[in-house]
Amino acid sequence: MQKLLIIAGCTAVGKSDFALELSKYLRMEIISADSVQVYKGIEVATSKPTKKEEQICPHHLINVVTPFQKFNAYDFVMLAKKYIVEISARGNLPVIVGGTGLYIDSLIYGFDFVSKEKIVPDYDIKFIFLEQDKPALYRKIDQRVDKMIANGLVEEVKKLREIGVNLECQCMQAIGYKEIWQYLEGEITLDEAINLIKRNTRNYAKRQITWFNHNDCERWNIAKKQELLENLINLYPEFQK
Repeated sequence: MQKLLIIAGCTAVGKSDFALELSKYLRMEIISADSVQVYKGIEVATSKPTKKEEQICPHHLINVVTPFQKFNAYDFVMLAKKYIVEISARGNLPVIVGGTGLYIDSLIYGFDFVSKEKIVPDYDIKFIFLEQDKPALYRKIDQRVDKMIANGLVEEVKKLREIGVNLECQCMQAIGYKEIWQYLEGEITLDEAINLIKRNTRNYAKRQITWFNHNDCERWNIAKKQELLENLINLYPEFQK
């Protein structure tokens, strides 16, 4: 049975950084379970891996559709299963990293997962959920939003509008983009948009935590990441570098 590691958690908790750290010790490849990272041209507010990070560890399901296309849980599952097979065939450990609960549950339970009764398992799954104390998490969220603005989020939304992206496009429903759109339409000020992004991101983090509360997963505070790293390295001796 193919082994599969899942590293989930709410936005800004540090999933990607933890996975990259783990990749220094294990032969592994990352499959992104992020409903926004799949879009080309949607960059600033998505925390996509840098070229350097992709050299450290291969990433999949990044930049697979244009901003004009739709992408759903079915698309994710079909592609994720394909990559799991290919990664395993290369002798590497497939690692799902992300916070889109619908994607992860659809992969684990199938598309009728309301009861959370597992379908016939395709994989030997280790499921980790990373969490953090709320005050620290909210500070990280606020810092991330400020960094997005400094890195050109407003300019990115302007460019997307120039090529014909509009609010009917699925990608524009992502937090950060819809608020900046309101600002560019003159409906709110930039400061109001920034505060909205921070508030909406905190609310999204709460929804993610609630979603994964119903999953059968190990919950680890990111403050204990060194202990978790050691546990996972020891769990997968066949993938150790």
